[in-house]
Amino acid sequence: MIKTEQRISEYPSISVAMATYNGEKYLEEQLDSILSQTLKPVEIIVCDDQSTDGTIEILERYCRGGLLSYYVNENRLGFIGNFKKAVSLCAPANYIALSDQDDVWLPSKLELAAEYLQKIDDAEHPVMVYSDLILVDQDKNIINNSFRDELGQGGYHYCLGTLFFGCFVNGCTMLMNPAMRTYFSTIPENGTLNHDTWMSMIAYTFGKAEIVPDPQIYYRSHRNNATDVGDFKRKGRFTRLFSEIVHSFKKNDLFEDQISFASEFYQVFQDKLSKEQDELFKRFLKLKGKSYLEKKIALRMFFRGKWK
Repeated sequence: MIKTEQRISEYPSISVAMATYNGEKYLEEQLDSILSQTLKPVEIIVCDDQSTDGTIEILERYCRGGLLSYYVNENRLGFIGNFKKAVSLCAPANYIALSDQDDVWLPSKLELAAEYLQKIDDAEHPVMVYSDLILVDQDKNIINNSFRDELGQGGYHYCLGTLFFGCFVNGCTMLMNPAMRTYFSTIPENGTLNHDTWMSMIAYTFGKAEIVPDPQIYYRSHRNNATDVGDFKRKGRFTRLFSEIVHSFKKNDLFEDQISFASEFYQVFQDKLSKEQDELFKRFLKLKGKSYLEKKIALRMFFRGKWK
């Protein structure tokens, strides 16, 4: 439901942090969708990682409108480094929304996110809200109305224990409070997983996170995605079982990326974890080098009581 102008004015100011690189094909549509929000951001901060196409010309044109500011990196920073810079340039007291260069936001995206974040906000702790996405092809034809269902992540509750086995938060759906943005600089730039997972683990470990019920973004699946969704296909029970049997005869790398990532997070924040959180991390990290069967049993244990 769209709120009155008076109600909208009561929401905290929002900055949009966008990272671009050779994004001319879809960039204008994305920027237009941000500028058409029912709750408009007070600034759009764009960091460009030395694009060689028409991205800069597009940014320069939108910059003349006064709301958008863009910065071209002197040296290539990479996807995560580029986002870290964009976030660092946002006004310190604002809520921050992360934006990819090739999506399309529904008009109520920021308003609904701000409404939910304001309800659970805690100035002393990192807090964020996020949503599902509508998966579309390059021409914005709908592939699946729920990206979470497309990944097989729609059937369980989201918490730290289930986050270990696969991130269910996309950075482009996040809206974070100022306390959360202070953790953004801690994201490793040479890790096995991306900033989505790191910030999700921050929220589910040290703060709060809540999902906005309805998808608020058209999320394009194409070969230039920074996060490739081409391999994420919903599988039937037989296909999934067959895949697992085949995998069991291959190199035992199940969850190894997630284990490496959790290990890196644990090394950085071990002294800040509660006793229960420390034990949870240690249980998961003990899976390193274990057999395929042992890892599958552990998954079932971590997910016990979490299925919807």
